[in-house]
Amino acid sequence: MNQKKVGEKEVQFFQENGYLKMPHFFSKDEIAELGQALDKTVEEKRSRILGDDGGETDEDYNRVFNQMVNLWVDYPVVQKFSFDPRLAEVARTISQCKQVVIYHDHALIKPGGEESKETNWHQDAPYWPMEQIGALSAWIAVDDVAIENGCVQFIPGSHKYGRLDPVALGTEGASVLKDIEGTDIENDIDPVIIEMEAGGLTFHHGCTFHYASSNRTDKPRRALAIIYIPDYITYNGRWDAGGAEGLEVGKPFTGPRHPILATG
Repeated sequence: MNQKKVGEKEVQFFQENGYLKMPHFFSKDEIAELGQALDKTVEEKRSRILGDDGGETDEDYNRVFNQMVNLWVDYPVVQKFSFDPRLAEVARTISQCKQVVIYHDHALIKPGGEESKETNWHQDAPYWPMEQIGALSAWIAVDDVAIENGCVQFIPGSHKYGRLDPVALGTEGASVLKDIEGTDIENDIDPVIIEMEAGGLTFHHGCTFHYASSNRTDKPRRALAIIYIPDYITYNGRWDAGGAEGLEVGKPFTGPRHPILATG
């Protein structure tokens, strides 16, 4: 299989399991370029949310990861990856829709060292201003990732539980697993641990349970995530981290902050 394309087998795997791993998607030169661009955003102390003058100040949250959103808006190198048509076409295909728009990109830089914290078991969908579920993320490993530095772990099929309550990331003991009543999932899980070389990536559904251990190395673990919105999803009126203005409740995400990235 061409690692930059997917077929019916991969579509079925994603629909059944809620995630898809695609190793070696980007070349070493490409991922080195992206790593340099992310390092630049850190050096320039760019606000985590576009237009936010203070950024995230919660120390516990910062030990989980430093998150910077909408980098594509003012970093052309990052935009090249966030708008990559190959990535967007995979997202469109496995989500089984006619077109996808970008919600936003975000750098996820998990600091290393003794104070690094795990990323709680959670879903992404509860934090998004979307009426329907079905949006998905591409998670690009900018560094080699393993358990030691906080690689992502998924619970296959967990997206079938639907959208649950949001989890307080950075709060010890918080977990989406505790919201599953009538099951022993919290004590009887068999997560898939996604270790891979820099340049590999995963896609995951917005309702898929995922987790990352603390970064026990002395170097930051860098990743870039891109969130894609299928055309059957509408805006629900909550705050839009993508930065768009003038969105209409019950209507699709449109405008210059949510451009179409793939159509078929």
